[in-house]
Amino acid sequence: MSGGAVASWDIATCVPPPPQGCQPKEIGMRETANFASKSTLHDHKNGKALAIAIEIGDREGEGSAYGNLGSVFSSLSEYPKAKEYHEKALAIAIEIGNRRLEGRKYRDLGVQFYSLCEYKTAKELQEKALAIAIEIGDREGEKSAYGDLGSVFYSRGEYQKAKEYLEKALAIAIETGDRKGEGSAYGNLGSVFCSLGEYQKAKEYHEKALAIAIEIGHREDEGREYFRIGSFRYTWTRAPEN
Repeated sequence: MSGGAVASWDIATCVPPPPQGCQPKEIGMRETANFASKSTLHDHKNGKALAIAIEIGDREGEGSAYGNLGSVFSSLSEYPKAKEYHEKALAIAIEIGNRRLEGRKYRDLGVQFYSLCEYKTAKELQEKALAIAIEIGDREGEKSAYGDLGSVFYSRGEYQKAKEYLEKALAIAIETGDRKGEGSAYGNLGSVFCSLGEYQKAKEYHEKALAIAIEIGHREDEGREYFRIGSFRYTWTRAPEN
């Protein structure tokens, strides 16, 4: 949770999202219980860090503490509260002229608005994060913004646009040797191809994502890809051969 970074959202399935009645993202009861004790400890520590930073006039430390608190509330699915803290962290980043941090905070805020199903605002914030990343040569930030924008477009049903942005994220992950990012991009692209009816392509990309997850020993990603592959197997077996 260094620097208050917030995880990007993965595209779970190829089932098109409903055009109306979007429900804010929630994590399961078991996940909430697992997060609770750890997040409460982080909350307590970051609360102390924030108080000290304010006391001694350390604006950068204050911004970092706000960002970390935002990540704690995000992990507990308290997105409005997370948004409030990330907005404070963004304001400080702008005030002190830290462009890299500013870009990261735009991205973190974009993730919160995405979680609240406010896709238009999420898109605008991720586009600001992307512009800053390109401006300062932050390839990691650029890759993350492309990936998050891909998820936003997918949730809006704009699958071709989602594919375009996720392919850019994939290219940067390969270029920079980010195997986890590469696997995540393959998995999300697999879901996009499934939504586009390109089932064989979806199968190929999910299998690549699974292979990378096994290679790097990331059990969570491995389980996600097994779930995706299992969910789509019936569809794939009925798809015509290319």
